[in-house]
Amino acid sequence: MSTPTAPTLTADLGAARARLVSGDLGGLDAAELVAVIDAVAGRASAIDRGNADLREDIAALADLSLFDVDRTPVAVAATVLEAVATESLSVAFGAWAQRMTAAYLRHAADRSDAAMESYRAVADGRRPGVTGMAAAQRQAVGLGPVPITATPVAGGYRLDGPIAWASNVYPDSQIVLAANTEDGRSLVLTFAASAPGVEIRTAPDLLALNATASTMVGLDGVVVPHEQVLGEDLPEFLSGVRPQFLILQASFCSGIAARSLTESAGRLEGLGAFYADEHAALVGRHDHMHSELHRLAADPTGAALADLLLLRLDGAEIGPAATRLEAVLCGGMGYAQGAPANRRMREAAFLPVQSPSQSQLKWELDRLGIVA
Repeated sequence: MSTPTAPTLTADLGAARARLVSGDLGGLDAAELVAVIDAVAGRASAIDRGNADLREDIAALADLSLFDVDRTPVAVAATVLEAVATESLSVAFGAWAQRMTAAYLRHAADRSDAAMESYRAVADGRRPGVTGMAAAQRQAVGLGPVPITATPVAGGYRLDGPIAWASNVYPDSQIVLAANTEDGRSLVLTFAASAPGVEIRTAPDLLALNATASTMVGLDGVVVPHEQVLGEDLPEFLSGVRPQFLILQASFCSGIAARSLTESAGRLEGLGAFYADEHAALVGRHDHMHSELHRLAADPTGAALADLLLLRLDGAEIGPAATRLEAVLCGGMGYAQGAPANRRMREAAFLPVQSPSQSQLKWELDRLGIVA
């Protein structure tokens, strides 16, 4: 797939979005996608204020089969999430969580009818998808155990412990997470957020992304039957989905950076000329990141781990830098909380701390002998 990089974006943001989705979209209709992104653009401010329900946008993207892993390959999903993020990182982030929940479920859907039904419900957008897998990712690379225990009971397992952070958390959500057994096994399981013993805790007030329904979840005696166990070897399970996980995270990092660089390009005269070199350097970095994103997305399973980690690290660095530059160039107008530049700067502040965090990415690269 070939999509344009930051230097080809112009101040004509409608045209820029259209070009972002002008590549190979498989069976997805580009005009329908642009219509959905236009709707996201019209709701972005309301979503940021918490006055609009992000699930409407997830439903619209589900109608385009974004979450159907069998119909929409990673390369297409990356293009879509990148384009959505040019208008709202909240929507792109929520859509990423939905897609990854579907990916986890599809990875093991052939194990049981229950797993396949859970996958279809998330892929079709009938149920919000919750990826409670941040702790699993850390455990898999040696950064501490998952804090959830799985105790064998008749017909399945009892789960106890906290999910420290998850998104798309609603009473009708489908949750995927990992848990450790007393005998040293690490399981991947799925269950409904409405199951007895699930406590959805009050969501904190975030700097941005409040619309993503991100909060803590407590598990107290949640019984999950055997047919809802998705895997019994956590590292092996994650190896099949982590490339997609990192690529699609990088895609929304790229999208928000592209939008800020586009907006900044028209403000590099007068006093803004002092920032022309910084802007050019960021455009060059984004150009490389964008190219790497779509190269790796074309063959996720063949991607080298180091390349995936470097891609995601670029996103954690370029996104915040680009949005900060836009806010600086906007001056006082960018300081107003309702300004799009301010919203993008607040949204992008999350990218270095989202799991895997910037620190974890550097730690993993260091273990590979790569100084980042």
